[in-house]
Amino acid sequence: MTKKRAAAWLICFALVILAPLPAYRLAGERLDVENTENRQMAQHPSFGKASVQAYLDGNLAFRDCVREVWNNLKAYPGLYTSYYNDHLPFRSQLIELGSLASVNLFKDAAADTVMLGKKDWLFYTDEGSVEDYKGTNLYSTQELEQIRDNMVATRDYLDARGIEFVLMIPSNKETIYSEYLPDYVKKRGETTRAQQVVDCLQEAGIRICYPQEELMAYKEQFDLYWHYDTHWNSLGAYIGARALLKELGISIPEVEELSIEQDAFSPYDLAGMMNLKGYYEKNRPADVSYNVSGYPENGRVSLKLEDATELIYQSQAPDGRRLFLVRDSFAWGMASVLASQFSYTYMPHWNGCFEPSMIEREQPDIFVFELVERRLNYLLSFRLSEDLGE
Repeated sequence: MTKKRAAAWLICFALVILAPLPAYRLAGERLDVENTENRQMAQHPSFGKASVQAYLDGNLAFRDCVREVWNNLKAYPGLYTSYYNDHLPFRSQLIELGSLASVNLFKDAAADTVMLGKKDWLFYTDEGSVEDYKGTNLYSTQELEQIRDNMVATRDYLDARGIEFVLMIPSNKETIYSEYLPDYVKKRGETTRAQQVVDCLQEAGIRICYPQEELMAYKEQFDLYWHYDTHWNSLGAYIGARALLKELGISIPEVEELSIEQDAFSPYDLAGMMNLKGYYEKNRPADVSYNVSGYPENGRVSLKLEDATELIYQSQAPDGRRLFLVRDSFAWGMASVLASQFSYTYMPHWNGCFEPSMIEREQPDIFVFELVERRLNYLLSFRLSEDLGE
């Protein structure tokens, strides 16, 4: 190779490496740079500026300052590599392009947690959702006994305090709309893990709300779960809330008595897992949701609405009982319907928010533990009992 040709190749290589930087600076303002990866991007690392400032302010000894700066210097290359990788020019566009190619060319979801279903439905594959449908993750006798013992202990603990206990299990989307799963997803048998738990606990006298039959009764008439999200929509949530209220002795209107208006709202969490939320919003058929009204709201007032921590309501409902509902994300759609029927409602999130001491503080009349079908394993460890040391 001649020197001129070698130089030309080097120049071309340099342009390929360096050109994205100025191009991105020129075009960046016109591009969508939203973080679609459902994680916190790495921040620009520091050499130890905070430690030096603390030393100058007299809040850190010189020796400690030197040690912290040295530790920062040793960690800096790896931290900067993570930062650089997360902020590469055109990163979001390239990730989206790769996901689009996977979906449209190879019929693959481009995400380990998402499965492409029929008629543009998306399904969640994490937390054993598909195995729940197939019946390939059944509990052993010992596991069922552990769940039974935990729930009986919880019931007895609450009963001693004059508190009703109900376990609620919303169905997975895969269970209700299995006809849209790919053909290669086959059931092993009719027994499922959820049915095992329901049968076992009902035999032990535990009150359970498992609204699978109620959902199945309306699934042909309405889409009760979002196509591009793991959760039920507001109408599916209403059906679940109505089933729970029935268990608690409260009647609200049937679906046929409601005012139902269709809209296209969706959280698109499954599309987001594929880094294609924007694409699905703009280029795929609108998702199916509903505005539901026509049930008694009884002057419901929201006192706090933080989905990751607490939902708190009060109302002028004729039922003066206080509801305490430990929940996951499926309770969000039910919250306003349930809260309309009780004088006071407190709903802490099960993951990182709920503490048993809250029961004594809130003094509820009803304690509901709600968790979606795919999270039944949590029943293996959840237990309220006298040895909590409150």
